Amino acid sequence: DRPAIGRFLRTLLHHRRPASTAFRLQRSDGVARHIRVVAEPVHDENAALTTVRGAYQDISAQHWTEVALAATRDQLAHSEQQAAERSRLALQLQHAIMPPARGPLTLHDLQVAVRYRPAEKDHLVGGDWYDTLALPSGEILLCVGDVAGHGIEAATGMVALRNALRGLAATGAGPAQLLTWLNSVTHHLTDSVTATAVCALYHPGTRRLRWARAGHLPPVLLREGRASALPQPGGILLGALDHADYEESHLELQAGDTLVMFTDGLIERRDESVQASLDSLLSLSEQTFLAKDGTPDSLESHLDHLLRYSSADTDDDTCLVGISVDRAAGTSEEPAE
Repeated sequence: DRPAIGRFLRTLLHHRRPASTAFRLQRSDGVARHIRVVAEPVHDENAALTTVRGAYQDISAQHWTEVALAATRDQLAHSEQQAAERSRLALQLQHAIMPPARGPLTLHDLQVAVRYRPAEKDHLVGGDWYDTLALPSGEILLCVGDVAGHGIEAATGMVALRNALRGLAATGAGPAQLLTWLNSVTHHLTDSVTATAVCALYHPGTRRLRWARAGHLPPVLLREGRASALPQPGGILLGALDHADYEESHLELQAGDTLVMFTDGLIERRDESVQASLDSLLSLSEQTFLAKDGTPDSLESHLDHLLRYSSADTDDDTCLVGISVDRAAGTSEEPAE
């Protein structure tokens, strides 16, 4: 650090101005100390330099603290960059599998619409998923689920479960059996993933809906302007145990019925219970079910209203699957023997 000391001495002794500088001092034991010196010239009545006065300060502790802080800032910046990149990849993965909005889909006598709203705030990317699929058996698979957590792990877990359920559904098994198998997949073939899900199968010929749940909120049925939550058959969340059995329930849908399956990001609030939030959703569903002219609102408009006026405040992903039975469909027929 001789150049810095040279500039200090020239300013002080040649230009005769106050000066300060910092330099390293190598001790005889090999340890380097960081020193700051401040000084000023003192002149007599003839403007001759008579004295230099000042002070030395050992600033080694301050220096190493600044070095540590700089290293911490660099590490935080790197971590933030990595987190942002992981969030971007997770969001791309979600959108590749499940676009945030999809137009209505007609499957036999059902009209199906989906709304998917990623949280995105503060890089919170979750594992909500849904699927609607016409199966070889003639039934229609309807499901929605929520993988615990956020980030790339939740997004990859979501893809694994969604694809696994698609493959399992092709076997023709019922919803309860599908969730039993999916629980085994979750427990054994994923990395510490847990999830909730609702799985339903709809038979167009009879309008019979069979469904089971794994720790998930029940679907909401809208019938003749009244909203009600379906009964909750027993079933724990996926991945919690090596083996789990699930109960199955069934419902005969009617022409004009609307069924909404959703994830908890639609209703959860920090200041109220899940049941209170569900009751609020039922009330909101009835309010938005009818258009201004008193006729039933369209399925897509109904889902948009639920999203727009949701009072949830947990910054979680939200997924809705709306299923509407065609009003023009004839009386359901019993399945052939």
